[in-house]
Amino acid sequence: MKNFLLNNKINFLFLFISFLCLIAIVGKDNLSFTSINWLHDSDESSYNQLGWYFFKNDIWRFPLGSNPNFGDGIGNSIVYTDSVPFLALIFKSIKLFIPNNFQYFSFWYFICFYFQLFFSYSILKSFTNSVLYSFIGSLFFLISPIFVDRVDYHVGLSGQWLLLFALYLGLTQRVKDNKISWVFLVSLSSLVHFYFSAMILVIYFFLRVFNFYFEKERFFNLLKDFLIITLFLFLTLYLSGYFEIRMADSLGIGFGDYKLNLLSIFDPGIAYKNISWSWFLPDIKLSTGEEIEGFNYLGLGQIMMILLSLVLFLNKKYKTNIFSIKKNRNIKIFIFISLFFTLWALSNKISFGSYTILEIPIHKYIFGIMSIIKSTGRLFWIVNYFLLALSIIIIFKCFKEKNSLIIIISLFLLQVADVSAGLKDRIGLHNKVKNEGVFLKDHIWDNLFKENKILNTTYPISWSGLFGSFSYAMEKNNIQKTNLITVARINRAAVAKVRYFLYDNFRKKNLATNTIYAIDGLGHLRHLKHIYKDENVGFLYRDGIWIMVPKEKEMMTSKDIKAFEEIKPKLLKINQKKKLYFKDQDNYYGLGWSHNSNKPGIWSEGKISTLLLRTENNLEDLKLEIFTEPYLTKKNKVLEFDIYVNDIFNKKAQLKNNKKIEIIIKKEIIKNDLLKIDFNFKNPVSPYEVLESPDSRQLGMLVTDINILQM
Repeated sequence: MKNFLLNNKINFLFLFISFLCLIAIVGKDNLSFTSINWLHDSDESSYNQLGWYFFKNDIWRFPLGSNPNFGDGIGNSIVYTDSVPFLALIFKSIKLFIPNNFQYFSFWYFICFYFQLFFSYSILKSFTNSVLYSFIGSLFFLISPIFVDRVDYHVGLSGQWLLLFALYLGLTQRVKDNKISWVFLVSLSSLVHFYFSAMILVIYFFLRVFNFYFEKERFFNLLKDFLIITLFLFLTLYLSGYFEIRMADSLGIGFGDYKLNLLSIFDPGIAYKNISWSWFLPDIKLSTGEEIEGFNYLGLGQIMMILLSLVLFLNKKYKTNIFSIKKNRNIKIFIFISLFFTLWALSNKISFGSYTILEIPIHKYIFGIMSIIKSTGRLFWIVNYFLLALSIIIIFKCFKEKNSLIIIISLFLLQVADVSAGLKDRIGLHNKVKNEGVFLKDHIWDNLFKENKILNTTYPISWSGLFGSFSYAMEKNNIQKTNLITVARINRAAVAKVRYFLYDNFRKKNLATNTIYAIDGLGHLRHLKHIYKDENVGFLYRDGIWIMVPKEKEMMTSKDIKAFEEIKPKLLKINQKKKLYFKDQDNYYGLGWSHNSNKPGIWSEGKISTLLLRTENNLEDLKLEIFTEPYLTKKNKVLEFDIYVNDIFNKKAQLKNNKKIEIIIKKEIIKNDLLKIDFNFKNPVSPYEVLESPDSRQLGMLVTDINILQM
């Protein structure tokens, strides 16, 4: 036992340090496997935990990672909630022995701290053979801003030790002698986060190709090994549920925006978080995407270390000392790999601060493929770690061990002094009661969720604004199904069909039983009131949220009734032209409308889209002007639709070159100054159908302005 402890004392030290780090960031009260409140913070942790909750409580399906109840009718997988799929699969297999309110994310962070130390230490020890020096060096990796910034914020991407594992294999082992390790690493990384798989696969590819060139390896063996690792990867992807969405749905928005800036390694600021990672260096104004996903601040200690090692590397005085480094084939290969990842991280738009110095046009199909890895700024992480490891090794090689220790400790103290500006915001993060405000407090919720085990939103999308408010309540009250979700990727066609099916049922007054509907936006509320105001449907306003509950009208209190009576369509004054914005809650649209990618205007979506408005008291006929741009493609060169006013047919319409619709409204059909305009589209088309983009919404027309005139 004594020998075991002595031989593994460094590992026990790493375990102890990892436990301290876990307490510092997660908090001692949140270490328990049954502590879940801290995860429901209305941020990324909420959907990580809730994705696991629905996955655990579901039956085993095939593929194994399928998670359809979290995205009812849409389809989903545990991989798209960033819930560390390999742990989810392990713990689901023993769910009979774990409590209902179980979480493994504090355990995952402990794993991340430990392996961050273990693999960085192993790399350094292989080159220096100094326990103390390698230990001090490993602490740089533990407090690296790119690592600590992701802990708790993005659970899957906290597993950066996978990159260090790849560095260890690539720098210290013969690649062709460790094929099984590489297959295991690539497969495991896909069960943590696909970005790691992509990076590790690229590293393996270049290592094997260079090995083939230098060692005259047989091409057949090379091809066979690539085939094996690819087959294992695709088998893992399939079983874990990556293909629960279409290939096109893996394409994301952000390539060329979520990228590395040439100054990212010197920029300590993340403006949207109001955080700076340096006490000494000023914030450099970069774009939001570059600050979020391109964040790669080195730290002042690491910057000084890299500069020092560069001087030593170029100084002929130390030529003999670093001869082994210059001649190391694996280091040379990683220099090439680092250059490749740097160029990829910069994307096709190379920026220096706020200036774009080069933008390379890319064909839309190539752009689409590149959008699978949209957040290219993350790809520089492997370069960041390689430069850190190489710098530490060069310093050791150029000085005696005692002097190397003095230098490395001095630089580490400088690093701590600098990045403590960011570390202080992570320490005690969950000791603060930061999530109390997102819990539903009204007593009515417990009663509602006892009888209703399905929670749906009236506007299902991949990232619902209502999700944070309900995440804790869904787990606490054992909700069985929901379309109110937040996921990294979604089947765009499936979620669009769910919306159209939902709206069609609303219009037919066909509400699902045992279901609570969380109403998304004032426009939906106004339209649903118009449909159900005389039906046995409860509209309750609690904790700042409107919900609709079938057959529960008697649950409405006097406050609910008063608030409901005050809900009226928005007034459109005569000859007062209004612009439409989807994010504007107080607007004129009801069901059947969608966003215009944060630009002015609202898109009609699906077969029927409804405008709902009030007019001024008048006894005249009216003319409603709608300014629009039809979505025309090679599949529909003319947009055709019928117009109904207050459920009475008004006219057939076609849009081609004309961009204004005029609707004459007879005064006889205007009741209580209310106008409900239904557009029944005959041939809406999705951009996906005509290969323009992955957007699967059935689009008809973009409405930008409306105006009403007296005849």
